[in-house]
Amino acid sequence: VFPADEAGCGHYRLIWPARILQQTYGDQIVVVPPRSRDEVLQAKLRGETVVDVGIPADADVVIFQRVTHRYLVQAIAHIRRRGVAVVIDMDDDLTCIHPANPAFHMLHPSGPNAMHSWKNTTLACEAASLVTVSTPALLDRYARDHRRGRVLYNYVPERMLEVPHNDSNVIGWGGSIHSHPTDLQAMGPSIAQLIQTGHRFKIAGPIQGVHGALGVTHNTEIECTGPVSIDAWPLSLSSLGIGVAPLADTKFNAAKSWLKMAEYAAVGVPCVASPRVEYARLHKLGVGLLANKSNEWRTKLQALAGSPSMRQDLATRGREVMEMLTIEYNAWRW
Repeated sequence: VFPADEAGCGHYRLIWPARILQQTYGDQIVVVPPRSRDEVLQAKLRGETVVDVGIPADADVVIFQRVTHRYLVQAIAHIRRRGVAVVIDMDDDLTCIHPANPAFHMLHPSGPNAMHSWKNTTLACEAASLVTVSTPALLDRYARDHRRGRVLYNYVPERMLEVPHNDSNVIGWGGSIHSHPTDLQAMGPSIAQLIQTGHRFKIAGPIQGVHGALGVTHNTEIECTGPVSIDAWPLSLSSLGIGVAPLADTKFNAAKSWLKMAEYAAVGVPCVASPRVEYARLHKLGVGLLANKSNEWRTKLQALAGSPSMRQDLATRGREVMEMLTIEYNAWRW
């Protein structure tokens, strides 16, 4: 199992499910962290062409995440010719990243980093034995033609359900403008209006760019945790009284998973989310509220801020839903 990173995506999609399965299958499952990849996966090149690939001799299946490198795409055919299955896992539609996201320039086919591109990702998925994705929209993007794909929804670690949550009327967002450059704006002026009337707003994550995205002056008080590690993330999220999960109505977000909303629910935070496809799917199961226009955001957040019983009802229901949506309960799907 080759996770692309050791941040949230790598853990949720591959590392945590693999660890659960290791409890049953032991050393039949080996997780190779990014820092050790070159020791385990070695390509032999002739010019710009991969002519051979060294992989562990006993491997039956290799799982790669978010493949963007030209050489790794070429390596897939060599690996499969040995009778070894290749699985590609995808959690985002890289073909329509917003230009304000730094990844857009990193992965643009004509960008400065010629070895990496979203075109390589599409080629890798076409060459793979199987593609696993977090949403049906991604299945349509990366496995529509060959139909060798499966949806593995994003689930949460069971331990998140045990994180203590102290009720409050503090409204907040867990995230970073760096990777969500246009999403806070989906709430319109609602947060600015709520702050003006005395409501508190908090960021679980870095503060950079938040004031501008919310349309408030830079001297407006916004509480902030600063950057948060993957281990500290659940406690950081649980410090919010009411969570917001805005997603702009874009093609990229149409394929986004329900993870943010699921994380809020798991740590006992009642939330309001944009009516994107996967958030609506989780809402139908009983998690959170949905809001589209600015006045809907303001009205629903005001109602939650003013009603401890409403917050408690949503929090309780959310955690009950997430009991069936843990990685431990669903790891068998991997």
